[in-house]
Amino acid sequence: MIKRIITVLVALPIAVLLTYAGGQPFALLLAVLGVLAIYEGRNLLLANEIHFSRLNYLFPVAYLGAILLGLEDMALQVVVSGAVVVLTRQLLDFPKFNLVSAGANLLIILYPTLLLGNMLLLRLHAGWAWTIIPLVAVWVYDAAAYVFGVRFGRIRMWTSVSPKKSLEGAMAGLVCSLFVILYMRSHLNIGLVPAFFLGLVIASAAHLGDLVESALKRYARVKDSGALFPGHGGVLDRLDSMMYASAVVYWLWSATTGIA
Repeated sequence: MIKRIITVLVALPIAVLLTYAGGQPFALLLAVLGVLAIYEGRNLLLANEIHFSRLNYLFPVAYLGAILLGLEDMALQVVVSGAVVVLTRQLLDFPKFNLVSAGANLLIILYPTLLLGNMLLLRLHAGWAWTIIPLVAVWVYDAAAYVFGVRFGRIRMWTSVSPKKSLEGAMAGLVCSLFVILYMRSHLNIGLVPAFFLGLVIASAAHLGDLVESALKRYARVKDSGALFPGHGGVLDRLDSMMYASAVVYWLWSATTGIA
């Protein structure tokens, strides 16, 4: 627990500062995290003897850079075209690469790259409040789910994917994240009902992101995706819920404001 607290005290102010700065500093932070996330994905693949393409590291940098330059439509085309090139290259190197390794590499490319891209789009278009408040809500969700799950957890939700996650922890996380959104809704300029709906969506997306990353670790038979954050694990361990929640918030914000 002490390690978890120290990590939060060190990492949280840096993350908040760069998120507030936006623009190039925030994009650089996301690009670095994207590369580290793909590196952790590489380790998950190698744990199952699935070969990894080093070209994968280029994707978050290229995609986030294109978004930062305002080339959003081109950015997606670059990622898709690049993915086709990587997959083609791998399939031509049979039997070192095959359909399984090609699909696994594609997942490792798109999983962090596209989700972090949505986080950058949210910051660029919706602004500081719409970016940081959902992240705070997710952090509160994770903390509450962990504390209440450890103390009161009895009903296990999905033992095949994440044996320790409990219904009690998830409900505690939901209530606490709802409180954050409802309390800070004035900064988002939304009413009570939309704020309640937004809180539900964020909590659900956070839980889904956590389960997806847990499934990846389960497949690789590892406890954590990495060890960058003492007491918390790796980049994917910390960003799984936040990436999913930020993506869903951006989609909702885009749909309700007419910006795609």
